Parts: sequence; C-alpha cells; structure tokens
Amino acid sequence: MPCLCPLFSCQWEGHLEVVVPHLRQMHRVDILHGADIVFLATDMHLPAPADWLIIHSCFGHHFLLVLRKQERHAGHPQFFATMMLIGTPTQADSFTYRLELNRNHRCLRWEATPRSILECVDSVITNGDCLVIGTSLAQHFSDNGSLAIGIAISAATEICSSEAEM
Repeated sequence: MPCLCPLFSCQWEGHLEVVVPHLRQMHRVDILHGADIVFLATDMHLPAPADWLIIHSCFGHHFLLVLRKQERHAGHPQFFATMMLIGTPTQADSFTYRLELNRNHRCLRWEATPRSILECVDSVITNGDCLVIGTSLAQHFSDNGSLAIGIAISAATEICSSEAEM
C-alpha cells in the first residue's frame, strides 16, 4: 500500500504492518497511548490546506486521527476530523470512536465507526463522513489558536456489554 500521510508527497509503499513505523520514522507522527486521550492541534490559524495527525494506540491497535483544514467552497475553510484504523475494514468495524470538543461551557461530540486506513482519507472527507466544523465554530472551542480534541476509542464488545447493563 502507498504512504497514507497527507502531510507530504511520499513515494513509500509497504505492507499494512509497517505503516506505523513508517509514519513515526519518516513523518515524525507521535503516538498517544490509552483508550481516552486529548490531542492538541496547534496553529489552527494556518491557511488552508493544512493537516494535523496523531497515532492513537489502544486495544492492541493503532488509529490515525486526521484533522484537515481545507476549503470546500472558495473563501470558506472548514475543519474535517476523522479516525482511521491502521487495519482492515473488518477490524475497523469492531470499534467506535468519539471526538469531543469542550470549551466555554460548550460541548460538541462526534461518534462513529472508524474507517480502515485502506480506504482513502480524502474520500471520507469528501463524503462528509467525519466531524465537520466551520472556522467560526472552531474558534468557539479554540484557545489561543489551539484546539484540544478529546478522543475516546471503544471496542464493540465493550459497547455491547454496557448496553446490556442498561
């Protein structure tokens, strides 16, 4: 498979098992560990297009958060955030992710099943199958040009067992 890092034009190709080492070594993408993390995207004022990435490691799997600022309509940049499992579509169906923005007595949540990294992140964003917020809404949640995104991953078995308890 080709390199999936949207930050660079990279000619690398390799197997799914070596995507994480490639992203870490060649593109300096950090890994955060745990089912619940907070990712701080800085410099939100950068002009579109811009991308922010983080690898989220939990439940024995790696997920790639892609936060993209781009213009869908001329002069109107938007932010798009999605979580991709570095694995197969079948594996991705075993998880749910939640992105949460909290600030100034406001809360915005997006919950979905991650997509497989084998699917194109560009098509996920183009189809709007992700958290989409305009720059004015992003400013409500930002602090000095930084956006803190709470990320939570759940395994499908956890969801089923918690629903059964209700």
